[in-house]
Amino acid sequence: MILIRLIIFTVIIPGLVVGYIPYLLRNYSEAFDIGVFKYLGLLIITIGIILYLMSVLSFLLKGKGTPAIWFAKHLKFLIGEEPIKLVSSGLYERSRNPMYLGVLNIALGQSLFFESTANLIYTGLLTVFFHLIVVLLEEPHLKKKYGQKYVDYTKQVSRWFGRRKSVKNVT
Repeated sequence: MILIRLIIFTVIIPGLVVGYIPYLLRNYSEAFDIGVFKYLGLLIITIGIILYLMSVLSFLLKGKGTPAIWFAKHLKFLIGEEPIKLVSSGLYERSRNPMYLGVLNIALGQSLFFESTANLIYTGLLTVFFHLIVVLLEEPHLKKKYGQKYVDYTKQVSRWFGRRKSVKNVT
C-alpha cells in the first residue's frame, strides 16, 4: 500500500511541479535558441529523474515512508506519511536534499530542451522556493523529530551537494 501512496504522491506533487506547470508555461513563453545544445536538456532531465527515483526509493525502503511532508498529515490516506527513520545513506550521504535536486534538474532540463524563457524563470523561482522550504520548515522539523542524530547528520552532509564532511569529536 505504501508503494501505491508513493506513486500517487509522485503523480500529484512532482507531476504538478515539473509536469503540468511547465507545460502551461511553455504555451505562454518566449523561446530562446540554443541550437543543438537544447538536447543537453534531455540528459539533465534524465539525471533528475534518476535522482528523484533513487531518493523516493530510499524513503520507501530505508525510511519506511513516502516524501509526504509532515503538514500534509491529513492526506496520509492518499500520499502516505513522512519516513519514520532518518535516511542518511545512498544519495543522502552527499546531499540532505537529493529529491529536490532531482526535481530542479528536471525543471532546468525542460527549460533547455523546450528553449523556454518562462520555464527558466520558473526554475529559478522554484530553486528559491525549495531553499526557503528546506531552511525554514523542513530542517527545524527534522531537528525536532530526530534530535542530535539529525544535528550530527547536518554537520556531515551538505544541504544541497558536496563531499561528506569529516567531523572530529570535540571534548
